[in-house]
Amino acid sequence: MKINISYSIISLLMTCMFLGGCKKDLGNYNYVQINELDTIAELPNEVTALVGKDLQLTPKIQFTQDSKFIEDNYQYQWTYIGSNGLGGQTIISLSEEKDLNIKINLTAGSYQAYFSVTEKQTGIKYTRPFKLKVVNEINEGWIMMNEANGKARVDMLVLNASNTFDVYNDILAYTGSELTLTGKPVMTYTYATGLLLGPDKISYGLYFGTDNGTTKVDPNTFKWTNTMELSYEMIGAIPAGFYADVIQQRNGSSSYLIGGGNAYFYDRPMNIFYSSPINYIAAEEKSFEVAPFIGGWHRDISNPIILYDKTNRRFVRHVSTASTCTTLIDPEKDLKLFSFNTGLDMVYMRWMAYNGGEIFSILKEPKASKKYLARFNAVSTAQTYYSEITGTDIDKAEFFAFNPEFGYLFYSVGGKIYEYDMTYKTSKLMVDLGDKKVSYLNFYEFKNSTKYTDGNKLMVGLYDPSKTDGTEGSLNIYTVPGLNANIALDKSYTGFGRIKSLTYRER
Repeated sequence: MKINISYSIISLLMTCMFLGGCKKDLGNYNYVQINELDTIAELPNEVTALVGKDLQLTPKIQFTQDSKFIEDNYQYQWTYIGSNGLGGQTIISLSEEKDLNIKINLTAGSYQAYFSVTEKQTGIKYTRPFKLKVVNEINEGWIMMNEANGKARVDMLVLNASNTFDVYNDILAYTGSELTLTGKPVMTYTYATGLLLGPDKISYGLYFGTDNGTTKVDPNTFKWTNTMELSYEMIGAIPAGFYADVIQQRNGSSSYLIGGGNAYFYDRPMNIFYSSPINYIAAEEKSFEVAPFIGGWHRDISNPIILYDKTNRRFVRHVSTASTCTTLIDPEKDLKLFSFNTGLDMVYMRWMAYNGGEIFSILKEPKASKKYLARFNAVSTAQTYYSEITGTDIDKAEFFAFNPEFGYLFYSVGGKIYEYDMTYKTSKLMVDLGDKKVSYLNFYEFKNSTKYTDGNKLMVGLYDPSKTDGTEGSLNIYTVPGLNANIALDKSYTGFGRIKSLTYRER
């Protein structure tokens, strides 16, 4: 009953207010028309922009009482709704000029955007919403750290809508990146780092390295600031002139880094950052110089990885998140094929999926030309192969690669590429490039091997030594069959620099 009475009272009061409002107003007023926004022309409801390219919009504005439209009588603002870097969203300003003229450095996607006009005299603000669709034509593809005209340059084979690749020379200049490379090319690498230290809020590392330093860039726009340098990911004293020889993912958000003869470990979930070098044997209380190779699967953190001690010429291993390394104990006599204290120099080493996952390595006598192939399991340390490599001109070999499917060794001598079968100890000339030379040889390890299935194809970077204009480089990709059959050219691209390192920007 009380509720009903309350509703009745409210109803009575509202009726009185309504009747009072209808009373005739005998006052005398002058009404003035305000200057209202009439139209904004030449601003589409959806605007498409390319990452790294200029976006220009010149809207035509018409007000009801300003037929000539005096620009100085108004204020302008272009904004969009974007990420605040903390998991939420915020309104971000693009420009405060009437005409928008900016370089797009946004991540590809669709954004709600606004163009606002405020009349200075009255303070009245008018806002026109529109969709801003940002397209990244440089979204996926092969990123190559090349030598061009004697300098480091990043070129790219960009995957297009037709599922083929287009050549983009000097991708940093093309995208308007603030990064200028100096020095000789060394490496490039990509992996999901987890949220890195520093103000840039980057969670996916795209690294470029020369002998003058290593840095990352924004993986979508190639935007760069000096806080993206590798030194900002490292804690403690950093040697002068430091740069990375190798960076390799260990699993999601963890990795190894080798540079300056030292090895470092990073694990974002455990808050372990590149700090004190791990190339130290606690039992011996001694550090050692490490070879620039990381023997471990890039998607497995639970099992050990293998490093090579250049100082003492031996294999060592690092386990999980340990701060130091340990030595390897030789197998029993009847299982021993070689000593882990090899006394040899390391030429090349890599973990291969072959035979369930093994370390493949090429060793060389310190003062002779003989080379040896050693294989073993990083977890059990069981040795599976050891013998001298007797392939044609193996003493002159410059680049090496192991096929993950059949275990074949490929090596190059000048412009010739040989396949070596360790079982039969025979070599076969697979490719003769004539006067051209090889600058890169590898079987690339994709991070997402389910989506990208070409990890068993041979990647060959080659170049014409008679040219030095930055377009003498090529990339040939070969299919490798079994039974020592001839390899077949699958794809070929040309028109860039001399490949020193490459990585694939996956999506």
